[in-house]
Amino acid sequence: MTNKGFAIAIDGPVGVGKSTTARLVAQKLSFTYIDTGAMYRSVALYQAENGLDMHDSASLEKSLKKINIKICNVEGFQKIFLNERDVTELIRTQEISEGSSVVAHNLAVREKLVAQQREMASAGRVVMDGRDIGSHVLPWAQLKIYLDANLNTRVKRRMSELESKGLPVDFEKIREETIIRDERDKNREHHPLIRTEDAILLDTGSMTPEETADAIIKLVSEVENVL
Repeated sequence: MTNKGFAIAIDGPVGVGKSTTARLVAQKLSFTYIDTGAMYRSVALYQAENGLDMHDSASLEKSLKKINIKICNVEGFQKIFLNERDVTELIRTQEISEGSSVVAHNLAVREKLVAQQREMASAGRVVMDGRDIGSHVLPWAQLKIYLDANLNTRVKRRMSELESKGLPVDFEKIREETIIRDERDKNREHHPLIRTEDAILLDTGSMTPEETADAIIKLVSEVENVL
């Protein structure tokens, strides 16, 4: 696949700080941030709000014809729109987070959203995070990063995120859900979560998002110097 821009692909499991780090990198470099997880969450939200089964392939494929997802910058903030409605906050619940992992198994969902993601990244300077960005969505990305951290650290981060929104948290429940999601993401039939051979591993367990972003920016400068 050819491209005319510069892409940073950030992959990793839930709770490693992908989205926060990607936003920081994009801000510091004046790149466009593309939140692929928000797109899958939007599909899950549509199914949930309409009482539809997230596991049912026929239902998902029918829903795709009625779903329009847009990622826009509004007064300096990224907003997610589902059928022209701002769902930026609605897609951040634990229920929708789990649902996004379920709908991501569906090949039709993946094909539609990946096509959109590739189009958005085709000619710009972008940071994109997810689980198959470097391996499938943007295999041509000039810089591929794989973020990781131990399980308990990831669970605590997820708890902090939910607590900051006033949502109830339970360590053991979230830990179990994280384990299940890890297995689902790494073993799904279509484009599972993997670390590609050319992806640089960063362990975020002892790093702040700011430190992680700065480490990636340093790698960007090194890559651009040899291009």
